[in-house]
Amino acid sequence: MKLEIRNISVGSLVISSLPLVMLAIALLGGAITFIVVPNPQYEPMSAAQKLLAVGLYSLIYAVIEASLIVFIAFIYNILTGVLGMRGVCFELEEVHDHE
Repeated sequence: MKLEIRNISVGSLVISSLPLVMLAIALLGGAITFIVVPNPQYEPMSAAQKLLAVGLYSLIYAVIEASLIVFIAFIYNILTGVLGMRGVCFELEEVHDHE
């Protein structure tokens, strides 16, 4: 079976678990950057300042990445829907379970 994606719903990208996954990855990256890895620039910061830095970093990172994904989906929709270019094709094969 051959499937082609012709349109990506931008709303489904925003209102889904994808932004939460990006926020979790950003929290992990921020914690590693500001708390775990010893950096002389962050040494004079207090624990509250480090937590604030992790929170702001995570929020900004998640918003930028979500915006980038929405922009990519918007451009994809224009190229496939308006200009008529081919979309991404998947070739699926049915698998029968033999017991």
